Amino acid sequence: MFEVPRYTSGGIAVANLSAAIDGLEHRRLLGATFEGQLELSRLLFLRGDLLGRIADHDRAEVAALEAITVARDAGSAFYVRARLANRFHRFPDARSMLERALAAGHSPQEINGERASLLQATGDYPRARVIRERLAKTDPGMHTLGALATLLGEVGDWAAADACYAAALRADHGVSPLPCAQLLFEWGVCAMRRRELDRAEATFATLGLILPAHVPGRGHRAEVALERGQLDRALGLILPLLDITDDPEYRATYAQILAARGDRAAAACEAEQAALEYERLLSRRPEAYADHAASFFMGLGDRPLRALELATANCELRATPRARALLSRAQRNAVASGQGSTRRTA
Repeated sequence: MFEVPRYTSGGIAVANLSAAIDGLEHRRLLGATFEGQLELSRLLFLRGDLLGRIADHDRAEVAALEAITVARDAGSAFYVRARLANRFHRFPDARSMLERALAAGHSPQEINGERASLLQATGDYPRARVIRERLAKTDPGMHTLGALATLLGEVGDWAAADACYAAALRADHGVSPLPCAQLLFEWGVCAMRRRELDRAEATFATLGLILPAHVPGRGHRAEVALERGQLDRALGLILPLLDITDDPEYRATYAQILAARGDRAAAACEAEQAALEYERLLSRRPEAYADHAASFFMGLGDRPLRALELATANCELRATPRARALLSRAQRNAVASGQGSTRRTA
């Protein structure tokens, strides 16, 4: 696919990321600045994404909110609020904050990038595509091409998505493995969604060579192994993650693997723990975790009505094909369990 050796060691890259976070947090004690807190927030979100740490996301939100209090102008403050709202799927708030940021004179280019993300997240693919294609044309870098590739994958334009992912990788001239790892993860997820499990495995395997510590990549690789019936492999991939991540998605996958291996008692115990963790997250950020929690409660979570409630709320937030498919599954599951009606929900 490309030359792996040109990247810095994944272990060194993660260590450097943590060192940068520690340095910014130390400087924060001497006096918070807008740029410093914004960079701290960005790096904490990045580490949280790489290592599956919700605690890092929480700290990133706090840093961003502190940045807002020392923002250099109103437009910057509104823009940061918009990004936070979009990040945690509070889409109406994000839309409102973007409009206020634009009115206050914030950079239209930055606003357009965030608006494209918001439109894509809420299922307005045509308008998102116009912006993504324009940004990729005017600035054909790794991030703009990668964002366009992800959108193309979501609308089912698989060949164009693959070509765009490949172009994004060619546009990466840096030595850090972190941007490449995130791109490979999205590419692997794209392959999973179209049921190309061999391709997904190959992509996640390459990701594992570049950044062995990438928790979501290893977790999805475990899901691929489970789908292929490779239960020992799936178990070996998921077990180490339970000591690293605080995201219940991985415990839920572990429970699925245990159930597939016939260990029903252990699977039930892990599923119960995952359910408690999901409910704790939902009490704080219902919009951000509704979709994953709904999928879980349809399966080993075994709460069909809770799954339907969450899938309905998720579909009301974003009218994407995946949200509608999730709701349809939740409705069928509730009916099959004898706890739901046949009434259709938009």
